Amino acid sequence: MTDPTTDLAPDLAASWRRTRPPRSVRHLDSAAAGRSSWAVLDAVTTHLRAEATRGGYVAALEAEPVLDRAREDVRALLGWQPGEGVVAFVHSAEDALRQLLLRWPGDLPVAVAHPRGEYGPNLGVLRSLGIGTLVVDGPHRWDPDAFAQALARPAERPDLVHLTWLGSHSGTVQPLADVVAVCRAAGLPVVVDAAQAFGHLDTTAARDADVVYGTSRKWLAGPRGVGLLAVRGPLAQRCGPLEQAEATIAGRVGFAAALAAHVDLGPAAVHAGLAAVGAATRCLLADGLAGSWEVCEPLDEPSATVTLRPLQALDVAGLRADLITTDGIVTTAAGVERAPLEMTTPVLRVSGHLDTTAADVEALVTALLGRS
Repeated sequence: MTDPTTDLAPDLAASWRRTRPPRSVRHLDSAAAGRSSWAVLDAVTTHLRAEATRGGYVAALEAEPVLDRAREDVRALLGWQPGEGVVAFVHSAEDALRQLLLRWPGDLPVAVAHPRGEYGPNLGVLRSLGIGTLVVDGPHRWDPDAFAQALARPAERPDLVHLTWLGSHSGTVQPLADVVAVCRAAGLPVVVDAAQAFGHLDTTAARDADVVYGTSRKWLAGPRGVGLLAVRGPLAQRCGPLEQAEATIAGRVGFAAALAAHVDLGPAAVHAGLAAVGAATRCLLADGLAGSWEVCEPLDEPSATVTLRPLQALDVAGLRADLITTDGIVTTAAGVERAPLEMTTPVLRVSGHLDTTAADVEALVTALLGRS
């Protein structure tokens, strides 16, 4: 049996734990909202004090150098050159997609192609704007050849391709770079939802996309209510302004602190640490829950997002709520609305971060077995 005090990411766990408030629960929900550090909390409160003492617009001007550095951090994480393209801060990942489409050069896109596992709220944004969709069918893990065949059909040629790199409903790391290359060879703009990828995966794999967007609150553990939208190439000049001036600047400053901390910690080390957390979590859950829950990803999938599917009918949302109130364990109940074209049943999402221990996962195993 694994020592319950074992850190699943031993090289970085102590640093991650030391730099943020201690947990009051077993937090296995980083894919929803990570736990912010003292540096992020201090950056937010310092800016709010500046607004109170010197005025909101004066404080916003004073914060611009910090935000400019954050924009360069985003460019570096994408493998872009300094100053390349436009990096805008928005309210959320969903807001990023909406703002992009509303500012699309010329008219709104008529049709957007996407894989079957597309994130449900993204489809909702497209529907709300009257944009049609084309499903690129294929297996759960994207097949670049399937994209090449689908995009070669003139009757179904879309205006752009939208790719959600790492899903909200699954920890599968999709072969983004290969699919982006196929789309670009077909002469189609590529928009990447990297909300679950920033701070989690090597985002330089998205460097050749035309647009990449994401959020502060997940794996980067920044404040809620802040997102990013990065646009490169000719599209960057043709979209017009993407950033709303009236915003929670303190949240953006906190996001800047989270980005800086991620860069200082070392993105490659963080990616490796989170992959180790995911692999160890899957192994512990697969061993402990055999016969009652299925671990959906391969055990060595290089992400920290772990998906559990119940092998019998179960109120997953009710279970998730009970885990919080009774056991002090925070997870996510992912309903079929997360990926309505692919999911058939709700799942329980488990997403620890660098400070996750074997004891955290074993406590979840015990709690789930007690309800089976």
